[in-house]
Amino acid sequence: MIVRLKALLPAALCLGLGACHLKEGNPELNPNYREPMVNGWVYKTEFWDGSIDYDKNVEVIDNVGLRMVPVVTLNGRPLEVYYYGTTSFRYGDEEYNPVREKYELNVRHYWGEAFSRVVLPGDFRITGPQPRSVLARESTLVATWQSSFAAQWYWVGIYCDYDFYDTLGEWDDHTFQLDTLVFDTMLTVNPARIFPGYVDSVIEGDGSVMVWAGNGPSIEPGDVGNVRGSGFGFFHAINEPRENYFYVVAPPLSRRCTSQPAARDQFYALLLARARAR
Repeated sequence: MIVRLKALLPAALCLGLGACHLKEGNPELNPNYREPMVNGWVYKTEFWDGSIDYDKNVEVIDNVGLRMVPVVTLNGRPLEVYYYGTTSFRYGDEEYNPVREKYELNVRHYWGEAFSRVVLPGDFRITGPQPRSVLARESTLVATWQSSFAAQWYWVGIYCDYDFYDTLGEWDDHTFQLDTLVFDTMLTVNPARIFPGYVDSVIEGDGSVMVWAGNGPSIEPGDVGNVRGSGFGFFHAINEPRENYFYVVAPPLSRRCTSQPAARDQFYALLLARARAR
């Protein structure tokens, strides 16, 4: 038994030294190797019917090619790979994400370790416009919501779609869409933006207000990523409550404004596009 332990000791020592090199970053591995980009999020979404989706997603990217399969953990628990290619690996699951909690991300790869930490913002509600309320032709749209614990910013999506007669008496339809970043709990939209000058009278329509509370960089020009160590990128925690739907002048026969899952997919794409543009 002693002989076997002695025989295994050099191998164990090499593994230990290798782990140290990975942790600290050893230029002898390859001085030309680039640190990878790490982008990801922890997400909670509540839908109109009260159902809730949870999502964890982390992508490790290197356009030259990853030299080892990265090991990704969140709060010390490994995340499983659900997609891989020559230049990127994606990890995640759809298990329960408690709000108001810290999420510690760690990515161990060929060059070393990258890490980040966020807090999943607390639950909150959109308070205006009230569901099934009517936005009049001359009214200012006022979107309001409760403050969310640990939220550093709010991303607001507003969508209106309606039928109208123009100043020449011709029928047409119009879509108004706005998504913007705010640091308050209110956003006002002037009626002139929703109803252009060529709109004479509105027949019917509807709209929606969606709000995402975010923790982590807002990914606006000048923002610096919050991934540290041997890596760079953006890691977010986002809480999205159920959306509020309202009518534009008069209730339509069927809902026409965008659905919440579709808006969430657009927001996912926005986060990824802005992060990858860095």
